[in-house]
Amino acid sequence: MKPTGKTKLKLNITDIQTISDKTDVHIRFPQVEFGPYALSKIKASQCKVACPIDQNVKAYIGLIAAGKFDKALEVIKRTNPFPAICGRVCIHPCEMECNRGEFDKPIAIHSLKRFVADYEIRLRKTKREKLTYKPQSSILNSPKIAIIGSGPAGLTAASDLARLGYRITVFEALSVLGGMLSVGVPDFRLPKEIIKTEIEAILDLGIKVKTNTKVGKDIVLNDLIKNGYKAVFIATGAHNDLKLGIPGEDKFKGVIYSLEFLRRVNLGDKSKPGRIVVVIGGGHPAIDSARTALRLGCDDVHLVYSKSRNEMPVDEQEIDEAEIEGVKIHYLTSPINVLGNDGKVNGLECIKLRLSEPDIVGRRQPITVENSNFVISADVIIPAMGQEPDLSWLPENHGFESSRWNCFVVDPDTLATNLPGFFAGGDTVTGPKTVIEAIAAGHKAAISIDRYLMRKDLKIVKEPIEVEESELIIEDLIPEEKKRIRIPTLLPKSRKNNFREVELLPTDEQTIEEAKRCLMCGPCNECVECIKDCQNKLITVSIPKTIGQEILIRIPWVPERFPLDEKPWDAIIESSDMKNVSVVVEPVVCNVIEEFCRGCGRCGEICEYSVITIEENVKSIFVAKIDQSTCRGCGACAAICPSGAIQVGYFTDLRINETIEKMLQR
Repeated sequence: MKPTGKTKLKLNITDIQTISDKTDVHIRFPQVEFGPYALSKIKASQCKVACPIDQNVKAYIGLIAAGKFDKALEVIKRTNPFPAICGRVCIHPCEMECNRGEFDKPIAIHSLKRFVADYEIRLRKTKREKLTYKPQSSILNSPKIAIIGSGPAGLTAASDLARLGYRITVFEALSVLGGMLSVGVPDFRLPKEIIKTEIEAILDLGIKVKTNTKVGKDIVLNDLIKNGYKAVFIATGAHNDLKLGIPGEDKFKGVIYSLEFLRRVNLGDKSKPGRIVVVIGGGHPAIDSARTALRLGCDDVHLVYSKSRNEMPVDEQEIDEAEIEGVKIHYLTSPINVLGNDGKVNGLECIKLRLSEPDIVGRRQPITVENSNFVISADVIIPAMGQEPDLSWLPENHGFESSRWNCFVVDPDTLATNLPGFFAGGDTVTGPKTVIEAIAAGHKAAISIDRYLMRKDLKIVKEPIEVEESELIIEDLIPEEKKRIRIPTLLPKSRKNNFREVELLPTDEQTIEEAKRCLMCGPCNECVECIKDCQNKLITVSIPKTIGQEILIRIPWVPERFPLDEKPWDAIIESSDMKNVSVVVEPVVCNVIEEFCRGCGRCGEICEYSVITIEENVKSIFVAKIDQSTCRGCGACAAICPSGAIQVGYFTDLRINETIEKMLQR
């Protein structure tokens, strides 16, 4: 192998250590410049780090970019049993950490998740997964586990435990399954059919459910253990509304709390609550209540919020949609008195606020503006000031440790309560959080319950994982600006007096283009399918005329800078003592030996990157052709080739044999 001398590269290495003449050269890369590149340790993608359930975001986005929607959904479902639901109501912390946002706009991750989930629902492309793993000899004799509450935490734990072979019964106090998903989120954001479909897929694992069953009333908590349940997971959510704490709140008829209001509507009562409605708050229950009131035919709907728009803890698009639909939002406004006449609400007295100067950490506190009182006329007031768990169903002397916020106290690592066999998680432990955090709690509870029943230590000692790979990143390469996808929505006039879903689906082509905006940050450990133009290519840096002294590096591939027709390339390693070592750089790609190829096409079938075609050569014989500009050097084609016609660059038979011979000589 002779360097062509056409392309000169330089690697500045801080230390090269040769232990002896017969050992490999060890090269360390603390700070390395590779032409216009810088070498850094590979870290997990920021989107994956930000996800409470450690969702492999980059993997499924890469599959979407390749048009493989069904496989993308398979990746999602490995950790998320509610992809269609999360695609609608997740607050998507992954997008907040998306590195693409440093250049233009973050990837629309939650919309992409929703698209592939709805793709399955629309086309029924995959069958529902059935129970496949039973650690016990017979599921009929496996331990029984009780799940109290059928929200995302409870159903996630039920799904995980059912897959492990346990017999699961879910107890739900309401007439419907889904917890807050079903009774706390309106149809125009989360259609009931979507909830039903994803819950049915979980119940297909053999899970039993008992609705309209209140533990503590219809069944005693302690009786669950007496009836043979070996463990209990409590996931009852946070369904109690918090009060305003202002005069007149308990005095007049017409004050309806947000969760009570949304529950009533979601369970079928679509009656008009009043003519003029004032909603107090700025979170999802407040926005949902205001938009719901408009759909029920209320003439005027006001929303009173004590901070500015920037502090509202909901997606900006939801605020825009509320305003488009006609909600009148009063920012920096605080309620101080509920007014009424003849026992009925007739208005809300408010006072204006202003923001203080930033404090030492940059926070600006609301300050009342003197003599700024005003009244909003109303016949219905809907406070949406937050919620807390309801533990009133517990029997007297129940023995559970609880906090002053009415939450169960558990071990944060295992979700075990202070009573053996009882676990708790989700909003009933943390107070109101997000759907994705509840799913994470369900996964954690399932692991702990399984370890408890297997008589293992609940604490899992995780050794720190050191990432050994390095990659060269392009510091001078700025991605081409591409506009973020705009999700289509129902026209405002089409939303009146109905609960049709507001957010619509983009086309297949739009979805693929949005996925291609992903920068593919960090490594991908779960998915072996990358988009065709992925820039990370494996190369070898080797010392000429030696075997076993190569190092493997992944570099961002730019064909203009590394033309394949000029490979291999000369390079020089400069050590800290300024000694130069000549090396050869070559991409690890697969190559077909045409004399051995039978043209069977099996390599093309297994290639995950679609780089192999079967073509007719000059001798009119059909042989495999590999596009080396997009080949990733994974070696799958070489492994399956029945005639041994494919070699993998660096891993050639000659190199392997020489390496073995050298090892035998030591």
